[in-house]
Amino acid sequence: MKYTFPEGFRLGATGAGWQMEGEKDKRPDQKHFPHLMWENDRDAWYLGLGPDVASDFYSRFREDIPLFRQAGILQYRFNIDWSRFLDDYENVTVNEKAAQYYSDVIDCLMENGIEPILCLEHWELPAVLYEKYDGYASRHVQDLYVRYAAEAFRRYGDRVKTWFCFNEPMVIPELCFLNGFWWPHEHNPRRAYQWIHGKVMCTARTVEQFHRMIPDGKIGTILNSPYIVPRDANDPADARAAEIADAFFWRPFTDTAILGRYPQLYLDILKKEGLMFDLTAEDERIIAENTINILGMNYYQPMRVKAKESVWDDSKPFHPSKYYDDYDMPGKRMNPYRGWEIYPKSLYDIGSGGAAGLGLGSSRKKHLFVPEPQNDFIFSILCEELGFVGACGVILLFALLLWRGVTLAAHAPDRFGALLVVGFVVQVALQAVLNMAVVTNTIPNTGISLPFFSSGGTSLMMLLGEMGIVLSVSRGEM
Repeated sequence: MKYTFPEGFRLGATGAGWQMEGEKDKRPDQKHFPHLMWENDRDAWYLGLGPDVASDFYSRFREDIPLFRQAGILQYRFNIDWSRFLDDYENVTVNEKAAQYYSDVIDCLMENGIEPILCLEHWELPAVLYEKYDGYASRHVQDLYVRYAAEAFRRYGDRVKTWFCFNEPMVIPELCFLNGFWWPHEHNPRRAYQWIHGKVMCTARTVEQFHRMIPDGKIGTILNSPYIVPRDANDPADARAAEIADAFFWRPFTDTAILGRYPQLYLDILKKEGLMFDLTAEDERIIAENTINILGMNYYQPMRVKAKESVWDDSKPFHPSKYYDDYDMPGKRMNPYRGWEIYPKSLYDIGSGGAAGLGLGSSRKKHLFVPEPQNDFIFSILCEELGFVGACGVILLFALLLWRGVTLAAHAPDRFGALLVVGFVVQVALQAVLNMAVVTNTIPNTGISLPFFSSGGTSLMMLLGEMGIVLSVSRGEM
């Protein structure tokens, strides 16, 4: 099978500050969280190598960047090391030498015809803010992050128009505090979920100030959460297990960033388990009003789950796997060096339905990838199942309804009937336009459903009642 990139596709690359720069010109008190991980558990690092030297991009970027261009790279996403960028984290005082380094990298990329894309954090939380305040669990650290982001926008917003708040924000809460896989090897779900919320708040507040400071730019976040696949999508128990896994490992960041709210299932389970984080009404307002307009995804492997078959040991700290079991699919292809499943089809599962669509009921995206597929984002499912042609047909039907309504109003027996008809059809048409605009990322999410298609019995009954009144006017019965 032959695959071709669409016209306008731009090949890019990325590098993390702590994995690329090394620590040259940093003071001993400018450590970041990955340095603490390495310093406290060197045996876990390959050959004991850590972020102190890395690939020394800090010293070699003028040699490396022309090689990027020779390789065909047209975009390069890198991140600012928060711990390097500032001299004083409490007062947000910029280290001018570090600021000049990032400015020089941006200029060098542009001179070589490569678009610079900046990320504000790839785990480089300053170590002192972790040790003193517990990192993102602290409202004070969230304030400092937002102020740090503002300094970066001021310095580089004239040249960089695409930004990301975090790269893989789930990793540290999950692997360090929930699973205990990485240092500090904790099984502390309360801490993990408070950290997640802290990063969600940093994202929303940074998005808010970004649009004030760089109104012509785009900002989002980059996630590494796996594509979650139930053992049997047609088995309600397996589908429920996947829904819960999705609610914990993917949707705390996607739903807040795109829909402006947490998934209710996630909140319900945390409350049931006595692990609800500190979520205020003001937090909910900020999240709702500040959604992203670009999403990055780092894909590694799928996460396969099945209905719970083993008995959960309540003496253990909580973990989402209390509600599902991992599914080891027979015959899967594996990367023997990383221990990861090779399943590139997931990238195409996420894709659209092409011109003709996949057929009614055949959507793959609605199985846990698209949030609210039965409601807010049902138009994306229609596009996948009906294809471009079918989606155009749906738009045409709404346009015909509007045209027919206006025509009926013009011939209505009285003004009252005319106003009723115009009001009803304009309401339906406007609702459809707003829903489609959200799905196509033209406007922020509004929570408005697609008339006649989104789920909701009350909404459907109201719409059918309105159409009944329109028909009555057309027959001259009102």
